[in-house]
Amino acid sequence: MKINYLMIVISSVLFLGCGGDSADDTKEIPDDVTSEQPQLEQPQLEQTPESQLDLKMKISDISDGYYGLLYDAGGNELKIDKHQVLLMQKVFMDELNPHLSDDQQKNFIELANNFADTKKPTEIENVLFNNVLIDAMLSKTKPQLQDKYFPSFRLFRHHTHRLFPISRLTDYQWIIDLLSQRSLLDHFILIPPQETDDYIDTCRENNVPIPPDWGSTLWKYQGVAAVDFLDNDKTEVWAYESSTVQGACIALPRWDIRPDEGINEISLLGIICQSKTTGKACFWDNLSKETGLRIKGGEDLTFKISDIKNGDSLGENCTQCHRGKNVFLIHPGTNLDISADYDIDPNIRYQPVSTQASWSNPAAYTELGGGACASCHEIGALSGGYCNILRNGANTTMPNTTSPANWNGSHAFYGDHIQQMIDAGCPE
Repeated sequence: MKINYLMIVISSVLFLGCGGDSADDTKEIPDDVTSEQPQLEQPQLEQTPESQLDLKMKISDISDGYYGLLYDAGGNELKIDKHQVLLMQKVFMDELNPHLSDDQQKNFIELANNFADTKKPTEIENVLFNNVLIDAMLSKTKPQLQDKYFPSFRLFRHHTHRLFPISRLTDYQWIIDLLSQRSLLDHFILIPPQETDDYIDTCRENNVPIPPDWGSTLWKYQGVAAVDFLDNDKTEVWAYESSTVQGACIALPRWDIRPDEGINEISLLGIICQSKTTGKACFWDNLSKETGLRIKGGEDLTFKISDIKNGDSLGENCTQCHRGKNVFLIHPGTNLDISADYDIDPNIRYQPVSTQASWSNPAAYTELGGGACASCHEIGALSGGYCNILRNGANTTMPNTTSPANWNGSHAFYGDHIQQMIDAGCPE
């Protein structure tokens, strides 16, 4: 007998509402569920306002994510409303529930009840615990379902940490203790995973230059980016070159400047280093390994490279955009092109250093020499993120800033190739 009432219990414990989604009240009851099922006590928490019950997007809608933004499979930006998070989690658990066995469902019911019985959870604690349950539920499903849903959930989970920031792990010790008792602590992702291989050592073994800690004088300022595709208030370009390893590193601090709110800080800071000899590239982002939160600050911002997340642990997949022969997305005629002073063209087509199976540099869509847009550089495999790069480049910097080709395909020489990419899957 399938325990189809699992989500009734989990919803009451985790969704901050007694009744949950109104759609549940009209759901058809399967034949294998009888009225004699045991009635589990449902903890009564705060009622969720009706205005928060209008689901605008689902976790499974998320396809790509980079630089703090989310996109669907068509390359359209998705925005998560903080008030939608709990509902999105509930709907996702509803999707996963039919793929669990009876015993697995019983275990999750018991865990949900234990969670609610310990103390009345806060909103942040509910969000954290929902993510633990989802991760644990997904891990019990078939591999093909995990392959389908895990990338979307990881991006969602990564962004919920931005909406519901955690300051100290000790504030949630009671959740950690509960999960430890149930052997589920691995699903509480704020606990840093025990890495079997040190990422920096792996990069070093692949002849990739290792970036200096942020704040070191070894980083050289290249100016403010003349073209910023992500509409940041200000994006700076910094570079580093090792004296012993061929290749280069580029860092792009992105500033959030809101004078009315007293905010003037670096909010995003991605770092990529590439080997000249092996073509291998390593990635870092200003996310704390300990908490998963952004490490922000002004001109005096400092942090150790060993303390931030990397290609093995990042929730966002950097290779959705960084693909082709060269990991660096260079725009000639702008100060992103540092090739005059730094060795940023690898001898071998680049490959990312990462233990994550989804990180890759697929075969080119159009190889170098394929004509039109590929006359000067390879066109990487198409993806939502990479198509956004191509579109923005065609509209602003490619083949040059004075006469861009334009994504509408009107250019006599580049138009047909651009249209081929649109037909092949890039959104218009």
